[in-house]
Amino acid sequence: MEQHKLKIGLFGIGLDTYWSQFEGLKERLEGYLQVVQEKLSGIHPHIVNAGLIDNADKAFAAGRQFKTEDVDLIFCL
Repeated sequence: MEQHKLKIGLFGIGLDTYWSQFEGLKERLEGYLQVVQEKLSGIHPHIVNAGLIDNADKAFAAGRQFKTEDVDLIFCL
């Protein structure tokens, strides 16, 4: 019997309305998310990164992804 492997879910949040108002904000937030993923990956290999969630549709998609991937713990930035 295979032992359960802990899976960590990760996502960042923002609001898509802001991207046109604040130049570079989206890219900066995506960069922060990438840094956190790299740091988490250094201590645990099973990271499910749902990306930057900036609207309701992406939020529901991330929820489905985390459910499908059967994550045990979720980090939000």
